[in-house]
Amino acid sequence: MSSVFIAYPLWVMNINLEFAVKIIALFSLSFLYLETTTKVNHWYVIILLFSIISDSLFIFETFYYPALYFLIVNRFLYLVIIRKSIFPYAPKKIFLYSIPILLAFLILYLMIYEYMKDIRISAFIMGVISVFLILFTFLNFLKKNNKRAKYFFLGTSLMPFADVLMAISYYIDSHTTYIIIYHYMYYIARYLIYKSMVTDKKE
Repeated sequence: MSSVFIAYPLWVMNINLEFAVKIIALFSLSFLYLETTTKVNHWYVIILLFSIISDSLFIFETFYYPALYFLIVNRFLYLVIIRKSIFPYAPKKIFLYSIPILLAFLILYLMIYEYMKDIRISAFIMGVISVFLILFTFLNFLKKNNKRAKYFFLGTSLMPFADVLMAISYYIDSHTTYIIIYHYMYYIARYLIYKSMVTDKKE
């Protein structure tokens, strides 16, 4: 519930209040997961920990790059969680499924390439990881077709769109509305992923 109140500190640009709300929201999600799960996924716990660190660092411009690196590692750890979903598929089929997602990424990347002078390589790496994450979670959803897989796919698919909006607001147009929207996109994505982690594998 604390994530609902993130809009106010963002709107009034109160860094201290924004920091407090983010920390409370992520710690609340972490404790909620530990309380409701029947089997702890340690990779997911590390992801939650890194989310706390990256969100905290992103508040302060001087720590933008360390925060970005933690975000990249976080995105990779989601791949670690979903890695088993790629085994039933042949490389040719994976490549075919990846084409539309890769094209979408390249178009978006080229659109904002000229503005990201300092993070072009980092943005490309995170984009490629996100492409594979969307692909693998989609294949996992096609294979299992249950709530758990659906929540994970929707959550991990929403995060890259939040990344793009964050890049736009940071490098092109720092409108407060964009900042609020991408923060809520992250919160919704994290909640959906949390739902997938606590939903029974049979559902």
